[in-house]
Amino acid sequence: MSVADIIFWIKEHFYWPLLHGMESVLQDTIFSSFFIFAVIFILLLERLYPVNPQQKTFSVGFLQDSVWLVLGLLFEGLVAAAYSKVLRGFCQAHLNFFTVEAVGGLPETLRFIGGILLTDFLAWFQHWVKHKVPWFWQIHAVHHSQREINMFTDLRFHFMEYIISRTIVVVPLTVLGIETPKIAAWAVFNTWFTRLYHANIKSNLGFLRYIFVTPQSHRVHHSIEQRHQDKNFGVIFSFWDRIFKTQHENCEEYPETGIVDDSFPLEKETSLLSLIIVPLRQLIYPFIAIGRSLLRKIFHGKKSS
Repeated sequence: MSVADIIFWIKEHFYWPLLHGMESVLQDTIFSSFFIFAVIFILLLERLYPVNPQQKTFSVGFLQDSVWLVLGLLFEGLVAAAYSKVLRGFCQAHLNFFTVEAVGGLPETLRFIGGILLTDFLAWFQHWVKHKVPWFWQIHAVHHSQREINMFTDLRFHFMEYIISRTIVVVPLTVLGIETPKIAAWAVFNTWFTRLYHANIKSNLGFLRYIFVTPQSHRVHHSIEQRHQDKNFGVIFSFWDRIFKTQHENCEEYPETGIVDDSFPLEKETSLLSLIIVPLRQLIYPFIAIGRSLLRKIFHGKKSS
């Protein structure tokens, strides 16, 4: 491989995705008028129909998750997009013999609908996996730690989550030859719908709950109570949970949220130093938790022998 080939590969897999990622970051921040409108709309719903009327609009959790918003957008734009491209390249180079060609011959509308349904099912599946695999849960627990869930809690994700999620979702899509839907309207809906149901809004969306995830059903998913654990994994559509018997059917419950772990570095104040330091401590938390579980297994194994 020549130097020119290496430079081309870097541009193709990192430079262009990075520029595209930065464009996405700018589109999903205060530089976008739609962003401002959507934030005001959700905040208004929180004031009109709050689950917890005592939760402040700009609570400690909201301000902390605003920091995660910036971190998440930067990581999504600078790393996750490039990783997805590298992953697709790997699949096309080494798993090409698995590719299903027949899908490409379907009408565009069917491919679009199929792409949405398959992508959402894979999103449901990777969410289920992160709850069932102990090490993955330690990473996902950062997202579940929020006790004042709000629209930006949707971006409180450890950077390792992006790697896990992209691997589980991108590989099957590439092998099946289905591209993730690229229509802007669907991407905007997907982004803001997940922010809507993370907000402090008391609603189950009426009959729409049989199709879509709701603020009530997702609050149950974030519940700190043991009886609600491992329920409601849906990302956009709720029918996957009904199909696989993981739907919690009580439509009236709005439990407290968070995780049962006193060692988790939960945010408690709004000082600038805290807003910077606490996310860093939360990023380190999964590795400490995984290390502790390994040590327990090692020492328990020695005692047993």
